[in-house]
Amino acid sequence: MRRSVRGSTHDACSIGSRFVDRYRWSRPARSHSPEVAPVRTDRPVSWWLLRVVVVGIVAGGIVGVAAGTADASDPPIQIETNVTPEEPVVGEDVSIEATISNLEHDEGRNVDVRYVYLREAGTLNDYDRFRRVGTVGSGGSLSIPLSVTFDDPGQKRLEVEITTQYSDEDGEIYTYRQPVFVDVQESELHGEVRLTSVEAVGGSAVTIEGDAANIGNTDVESVLLSVPDTGNVSPRSPNGEYFVGGVDASEFATFDLTADADPEAESVPVEITYIVDGERMTKTQQVDLGSANRSAPAPSTQAAASHSPPAAGPPASGPPLVPIGIAVGLLVVGGIGIALWRRQ
Repeated sequence: MRRSVRGSTHDACSIGSRFVDRYRWSRPARSHSPEVAPVRTDRPVSWWLLRVVVVGIVAGGIVGVAAGTADASDPPIQIETNVTPEEPVVGEDVSIEATISNLEHDEGRNVDVRYVYLREAGTLNDYDRFRRVGTVGSGGSLSIPLSVTFDDPGQKRLEVEITTQYSDEDGEIYTYRQPVFVDVQESELHGEVRLTSVEAVGGSAVTIEGDAANIGNTDVESVLLSVPDTGNVSPRSPNGEYFVGGVDASEFATFDLTADADPEAESVPVEITYIVDGERMTKTQQVDLGSANRSAPAPSTQAAASHSPPAAGPPASGPPLVPIGIAVGLLVVGGIGIALWRRQ
């Protein structure tokens, strides 16, 4: 493309023609000195202009090469990322491993990694960051584990940003950025509560203990466990119902229920109510009583003592009291009779 300057091409040609004419008239006359090849002036003006343009392009190329090598002192850093899992779902932890490599060939040019950020692209919103990461030797590398969780589906555009500087006297700070794209899917497995590690003990009064586990990928709220009143099972104080509260995804909470069960009852129904993704869910899970100790409770020691007859034991040991009493009586009577006889 021809660059326009003040004046037209015709004006430039006119100036060139006047220059050539002036050169022709100002040439000195031939002398007897050794001949010098005369300068050719019969070339068209366009030829001279072409030479000027070519020289300018060459000069500009040299300047461009010099300008392009102005950043040659920047640390040759390479950033590679690995996203796991490749297609996470909403609420799932996403691991982004950033590997920082120092491609410097000079063994004395170590690079200090000052900061590593995982950010939303184009913003300063940090999802994760590390400070004073370490030093990467020439030809070496190090890996940084970054993590993030997303609350809504869609393609997420992130950025791994690092700041570095050479370990030697060069105190300049260098910044590098690596884009990261994560395709977040809608969660297909919603939160769900299930009773696990359940134990039932007792006779007619049954105690049920266990865990209320969330086996889904989303959190559940307002978890309530209760024993419904059926024909042979009924809730019993103090824990006929038990409020668990919220349970995070893949977590659990303990519970304790009490119920009255007839001897012929084989299981106790437990009603589970919770809220997930704004919707209230209710289901019932049966707790087997086959392993429970269903025998009637033994009476207390005090009650047994009050109703049982006295235990028969061996005869009491010691001297016979009845014969001794008779002998003493006879002695007393004999003594009185002897005293009366002597008085006579």
